[in-house]
Amino acid sequence: MATQAANNPIREKLLKGISLQKSGEYEKAQRVYKQVVKKAPKNPDGLHLLGVTYRQLGFPKRALEYIRKAIALSPNQSVFYANLARTMMDLGTDPDSLLVICNKALDLNPREREARNIKGIALTKKKEYHEAELIFQGLIGEDPDYKDAYRNFATLLMEADKTEHAVNFFIKAVMMEPDNPENYILRARCRLKLEQYEPSQYELSEALRRFPDNADVNHEAARLLFRMNETSQAISYARIAYEKDPDDYHKCVTLGVNLLMHGDNQESLEVMKAASRLAPESNKTVEWNLALAYLANGDLKNGWKHHPARFQDPTAKVHRRTFDVPAWKGEDISDKTVLVWTDQGLGDALKAGTMLPELISRAGHIIVEMSEKGAALFRHSFPNTTCRKSRMNENFEATSSDYDVHANIADLVSFFRPTIQSFKDAPCPVFSFEKDRAIEYLQRLNGHQDKPVIGFSWRSQNLAVARARFYLSAPGIAPVLESRDAIFVNLQYKTIDKEIAFLKQKFPEKFHYFEDVDLFDDLMGAAALTACCDFVVSANTSVADMAGILNIPSIRFGQEEAALLLGQDNPPWYPSMTYMHPYKDKPCSEFVPEIIKEMDRQLENWTPERRNKRLGL
Repeated sequence: MATQAANNPIREKLLKGISLQKSGEYEKAQRVYKQVVKKAPKNPDGLHLLGVTYRQLGFPKRALEYIRKAIALSPNQSVFYANLARTMMDLGTDPDSLLVICNKALDLNPREREARNIKGIALTKKKEYHEAELIFQGLIGEDPDYKDAYRNFATLLMEADKTEHAVNFFIKAVMMEPDNPENYILRARCRLKLEQYEPSQYELSEALRRFPDNADVNHEAARLLFRMNETSQAISYARIAYEKDPDDYHKCVTLGVNLLMHGDNQESLEVMKAASRLAPESNKTVEWNLALAYLANGDLKNGWKHHPARFQDPTAKVHRRTFDVPAWKGEDISDKTVLVWTDQGLGDALKAGTMLPELISRAGHIIVEMSEKGAALFRHSFPNTTCRKSRMNENFEATSSDYDVHANIADLVSFFRPTIQSFKDAPCPVFSFEKDRAIEYLQRLNGHQDKPVIGFSWRSQNLAVARARFYLSAPGIAPVLESRDAIFVNLQYKTIDKEIAFLKQKFPEKFHYFEDVDLFDDLMGAAALTACCDFVVSANTSVADMAGILNIPSIRFGQEEAALLLGQDNPPWYPSMTYMHPYKDKPCSEFVPEIIKEMDRQLENWTPERRNKRLGL
């Protein structure tokens, strides 16, 4: 072979170029191939290999040009089509077009490995998972050292919601190719999907040591820390990622949302505007986050304008309902029946429900659809409406049509809360409760005329890492009960026996637990019990919203909430509520003394007058 190469200078140079390519010296290899093409402009191998070096150096359009020239001269080379497919994939070509090229390569050589690999990728993109899985399994079985197959098979498994299996193949890909940052990045995304935060922290720390300047690695670190609500740390990684790749709107969004959750509202808005300029107009994730940034800065006009984008954002956790009737757009509805529907949790429904009286005054009739437990409270508060459990199928399609138009309850803001002043002018409270029941609960609290009745809750039932750091435990909230001579009423839903036992033992006289009130499913009971309180201290849950809609003085503690605060210090939705933000870099329990100080301030001149008036006493 050496003698043949020596007698054929073109072949000799091609072999030299291939050797350089295999060692990763793509620029040197390219210079060799250019010499070949200059001497032999119709040499298909030279054209093909030159095209491959252009792809390897990040110039896929030039690569396409040379590989196509090679195919025109020698149309029966399967490897040419395989590399054409790889180049087209780099350019973002659609999966169907990739399959055409891959199948051409495989017609010429059914064993062409790269063509099979790319065909598997294209089928994954088309969600044809079974055939793709067979391809990758075959590639791995034939060559257990084929690195790309492990990564691509793992990607398929993650796309097919087999994420727990996918992570094992990503681990294998990292072990086989530890110098490839893409493997670390994909594994981190897989861990994030599985909410496996701790192992991902360890793995990304390793990736950051290996690739400290890699924008994508830093981006994944920022995304992980955001999910863990460690926004102070996340911002530094998000900045590195954004500064190294300022044209990537994904990195722009990650920086923007971290700034938003850290309370850096103005900078967040500027970054989200940049993301909006970079992203395709059809990207609703960007628009939804832009809406939140506007709202955080008190720009209600632009915030409400983009607010409905959440329904087209695949990452937003909302019910995307569809109807056979049009949406209400502000026209005269005095003779119309309007369906009002909810798309988020109970707290959001209670908050938005404060706008219902204004809609009721304009409509012929109102139907409110929501959860059954929520409907009971709405039914009692707004007796002239029809309040019922949501009527929809598993695809969120409406199954009733006894109305003329529909309106999402949260998006009523565009009509009824266009400015901060409109919040101040709104009636409050508009929700009602069962007074007889509330009085009966109050009478079970000995000494209620001489001591303030303080309702309290400390957490949500959702204890995900991102939320839990802003909650308290029963021992964590105990200093609030120790701080003053008062009657403390449990408003915490879904308690566990251990929590109640602790509070009963520590505060046998102060702590009151109403075993006959289901605070989670019986909202009428929860409202009545809340109504007999003079003051409420609550984590950022629907317990706080209940106090807010009943206009009971309260402290709500939790993370930054753009759509709740609307650029204000306290929620304009609830005139009687004080919102307090725990420390960002310390446990929530260390913030409790600040909560106690604010509670003492507000109860300094306490009398039972406001509560008695509320109850009609």
